[in-house]
Amino acid sequence: MAIAIPEIPNDAPLDESQRAWLKNWLAGALAGGDSDKFGKPRVLILFGSESGNAQALSEGFSEQLKTNGWSTDVVDMEEFAKVDLSREHLLLVVTSTWGEGDPPENAVAFWEAFQKDDFPRVEGLKFSVLALGDTNYADFCAMGKNFDARLEELGGERFAPRVDCDVDYEDPAEEWFRVVCSKLDEMEFDDVAVAQAQSAAVATTDETSAEPAQAGPPYTRKNPFPAPLLKNVRLNKEGAFKDTRHLELSLANSELEYEVGDVLGVFPHNDPDLIDEMLPLLPFNTTVSVDGHDGRHLPLRDALIELYDVRTIAKSTIKKWAALCSHPWLQAILDDSDAVAQLIDGREIIDLLIDFPADFKSAQDFVGILRKLNPRLYSIASSLKAHPEEVHLTVAKVEYDRHGRHRKGVASCFICDRVPEGGTMGVFLQHAKHFKLPEDLDRDIIMVGPGTGIAPFRAFLEERNATGASGRNWLFFGNPYEATDYFYQEEFEQMQADGVLNRIDLAWSRDQEHKIYVQHKMNDAAAELWEWVDGGAHLYVCGDAQYMAGDVDKALHDLIEKHGGRSETEAAEYVDQMKKDKRYQRDVY
Repeated sequence: MAIAIPEIPNDAPLDESQRAWLKNWLAGALAGGDSDKFGKPRVLILFGSESGNAQALSEGFSEQLKTNGWSTDVVDMEEFAKVDLSREHLLLVVTSTWGEGDPPENAVAFWEAFQKDDFPRVEGLKFSVLALGDTNYADFCAMGKNFDARLEELGGERFAPRVDCDVDYEDPAEEWFRVVCSKLDEMEFDDVAVAQAQSAAVATTDETSAEPAQAGPPYTRKNPFPAPLLKNVRLNKEGAFKDTRHLELSLANSELEYEVGDVLGVFPHNDPDLIDEMLPLLPFNTTVSVDGHDGRHLPLRDALIELYDVRTIAKSTIKKWAALCSHPWLQAILDDSDAVAQLIDGREIIDLLIDFPADFKSAQDFVGILRKLNPRLYSIASSLKAHPEEVHLTVAKVEYDRHGRHRKGVASCFICDRVPEGGTMGVFLQHAKHFKLPEDLDRDIIMVGPGTGIAPFRAFLEERNATGASGRNWLFFGNPYEATDYFYQEEFEQMQADGVLNRIDLAWSRDQEHKIYVQHKMNDAAAELWEWVDGGAHLYVCGDAQYMAGDVDKALHDLIEKHGGRSETEAAEYVDQMKKDKRYQRDVY
């Protein structure tokens, strides 16, 4: 039987935060005096995420905390203005690191503000940090370390140690969260702390207008859906030196739904031919079975195909390998980080087996030094409104020669070559809040996506067509040669004829002596681009982070300076405001 909570008189001398706290207290009292459940401040979870892993972890942690009776809010770092850390009492930070020790895209503005001398102190705040990174980078988990140190510098108290995760982040993340929950359960809070936290929670909740949590689909990263492959079509025409595929997968009976801008995770398998080449090089009986990291007991060959990364060598792998290998050169470079980095660059486990034979005692010892075979994330190239119960991908097959061997991309070659039509691959959805179409259908959009960066923009255009959006759509696309590399040409030409795609600018980098890229096309159209941007258009960029994204960003700054009449500083401020208004969004990798 539900218990009615008495209404608080309108003329009661209470502000909104005090009303919210009192309402919670009354609910607890009437439910049987469970003061422990309602006598706690909320746990704020801030995440900084580039690919979505930190976000997914944060949302999962939040659900578990709620199950344990805690009030929680998950806040994207790009929305940090909605949070006053000086009023918080419990904070969890989950953040990745981007590039060479930089914050992820959604955390850039927050980190800039957080470092300033006038940022409010946070005495009374208890915090813990989970950092995601990759040991192959020199600045491993740099942003997690930076947030951890800055919170302490501002007066916060670390209640659980920071944990730095490598690419196999799931197990250490779960252990960090177990420790966090244990420490939280040991804490006691006075009424002032609870009331202040409730007040802060009301402010955040009012701003975010959070919807009630609903049960998710049965298929997740931990329980991927076996999606049947419906179609595999090569996008490059005959004579192309690249091989890019359009793939269509069925989501029928999965209950999985996505929005354009989201990504699909795919669990690949290693090439069986590579594994068969490795097995004779191992110094033990390879016909045995091993205990896999997923709890299964299966033959070594199957485990190496399905569960372990035999392509990527981490610096930590070299240290473990050297302990079982007597090769003098390998021993000599262990303390030379540059030499180790040079060794692992472009090499795989099979190279170590050939060049530095190690004395593994058993198959279990061997798989024990390998990293998990992690899923690969791909931008979704379709709209559910246009293709119900389907998800489409644009995947470039990776093959190259390095260090005297022919190499094949793990996921791309698995998806493109080894899953037949009708066969299945394990998939899951990862939602991307940072890459979304404007809610206002009258808004113009500008899309810059060379190569496979075209994927989300095919989805955007399908969605804009399906929703009847009246805003204009402008696409910049580029690739080496028009004759062989014009992805989705027929579709885009039809969209132009139908009035869905208002303008398309094409950059063919090798169809002439001098290179032409998408940023050059932006420069050529800068005056009209400025009219769109100044009129409120949203700009989206997808693709290569190392070169293209930076060149496009420079082109944006330049056109604002030249055609917007801004100084260099004012142009930078204009771009920063575009980011805050979510009019400039990037999905780069």
